[in-house]
Amino acid sequence: MKDVNKVVWTLMLITVLCIIIVQISRIGEVHWLFPQQEVRDKEQALIPTVSGAVKGDQLEILVLGNKESLKDNPSILHLNKSLELAKLSFAYIDSLDRVPASPLTIVVVLDEKKAIAEEDNIRNFVNEGGRLFVGLRFFHPNLNDVMGIEQVEGFNPNNLTGVTFKKPFVPIYPDIEDSHGKIPNNSLELTLQDDSEVYLESQETPILWYHSYGKGKVAFWNGTMLQGKGARGLLLQSLSLLPPRFVSSRLEMSVFFIDDFPAPFPDGNHENITPTFDKSVSSFYKNIWWPDMKELQDKYSLKYTHAFIGTYRADQKMKTEHLIEQNQSKFLFFGRDALRNGDELSLHGYNHQSLVTKNEPIDDEFEYIPWNSQEQMEEVISRVMKMNEHFFPNYTIKTYVPPSNVINKTGIKALSQAAPSIDTISSLYLGDNKQGSFIQEFGYDENNSGYFHLPRVSSGYAPDLYEQFSYADALANAGILSHFIHPDDLLDPYRNKGFKWPDLNVELDRHLKNIYETYPFLKGVTAQEAKKLYLSYSESEMRVDYQENQLIIYGKNLVSPSVFLIRLNDNEKLETGAFDGYIVAKVKGVEGLYTVQTTMGKTVVPIKRGEA
Repeated sequence: MKDVNKVVWTLMLITVLCIIIVQISRIGEVHWLFPQQEVRDKEQALIPTVSGAVKGDQLEILVLGNKESLKDNPSILHLNKSLELAKLSFAYIDSLDRVPASPLTIVVVLDEKKAIAEEDNIRNFVNEGGRLFVGLRFFHPNLNDVMGIEQVEGFNPNNLTGVTFKKPFVPIYPDIEDSHGKIPNNSLELTLQDDSEVYLESQETPILWYHSYGKGKVAFWNGTMLQGKGARGLLLQSLSLLPPRFVSSRLEMSVFFIDDFPAPFPDGNHENITPTFDKSVSSFYKNIWWPDMKELQDKYSLKYTHAFIGTYRADQKMKTEHLIEQNQSKFLFFGRDALRNGDELSLHGYNHQSLVTKNEPIDDEFEYIPWNSQEQMEEVISRVMKMNEHFFPNYTIKTYVPPSNVINKTGIKALSQAAPSIDTISSLYLGDNKQGSFIQEFGYDENNSGYFHLPRVSSGYAPDLYEQFSYADALANAGILSHFIHPDDLLDPYRNKGFKWPDLNVELDRHLKNIYETYPFLKGVTAQEAKKLYLSYSESEMRVDYQENQLIIYGKNLVSPSVFLIRLNDNEKLETGAFDGYIVAKVKGVEGLYTVQTTMGKTVVPIKRGEA
């Protein structure tokens, strides 16, 4: 009898405990019973510096002109930024008359008047073996033979649009028939000498070609592409084709943002989901979309940075307790799973209204409601931050992603007051700010707001040709992939580009596969990890000794591991594979291009002569 009573009392106790847990879960407090572990930041590892004297020739890049004369030339900004990311630099020279001609000396021409004044020096420099990079549509008949030009008919009265790669000197870039005029070139109408090698065309007009003259070589950009930020990778890689060998450093980081996630997904049906999967929107994201995204994550070692919002309502009526009640199940499920995967949670906003007032610009197409004041912004940011603290008491939000990539001075001030833990803003890398878009460079804000800027370069599950061009260029410059998607892209007829799930997933997989096969050393990082990697990388210094049969790569404060891009132009090769302390991989689809990953303070890379 006593045993029966024990069983009865045990069952009753279990039942009561279950009821208590269910009731607690209904008010959103069950997560207190199982708090998530505190997430600690890791320091970026560095390679111990190996000192030693320089033994070998050095690459030298010189700009013909001076800082004052070129201060309004946009190409000099992009040259500087491109070389800075690649751990290279340039110096200004007033004249070529005392510059020794060497295959490892590249002189850059961005000033037409200066080049005309240096006509004889340019001819002699190239003839004796120097390398000349003409980064503008420069016309001076007396130098046509040096530049590889047969005849110039004049300037094309209209902008050429689009690009076609005639030689595969850079990977992943698509050919574009540019009906939207997003890639314009103002160019010369001309014919070239037979021995000029065309690498890039626009509407059948040569845009980039190379020409050998005497012992030297010339690269000529017949256009205005280099005045745009979206061609910095092309600028660097077209420079790299001039000397016999060219080594540049790479960040090799992959940052992948998922905007509007976690978020209050609707519980109803949708025509793009329910007929195919027999599930509500909410159930689909939990049981199909999220497992598919985690599968991609495992496949490519991605780390997601999730940008959450509290509500899709445009007003500010929801208090903190309402946000908690509405979001508890989704945020706890997705948020905890994300943190277990090593992901980052970041703030997208209280709602999806960009932080601008009526006096600050924003595209009318968004149909957003402007905020009344900074104080109003601060109030609701505090609410959503308290909601996150309730769900994840041991987790600190440090990154902010502006809704629709729009924010202005008022919003930045409000963010600093209401969410002081945030130190990083991730908006857009390309575009203009006329319609309110927040356009960034990588690094700390030049306006001294105190925020680190980590822009996103491309977007979409199925990136169009322009998005592909954008990510290809950032990868070609310094190995940066910074991409974002939205979970609800598949619900929007414009953003899904006619695809449904799982076809969108297949498209994203296809792009990632192509990228990672081309750049196998890309490292998946969260936004905060990217910040640390970028800052450590910025403090590093690369040196390369160009010797007859080998390259010696070393430096100061190099990140571990370090990755370098090596281009060999004179029928030379590298042996690929794993060696003592470093790995060499051939870049897919491009002859003579290699990536090297190393953990050594000094890496000696032997050069092999190719077959004749």
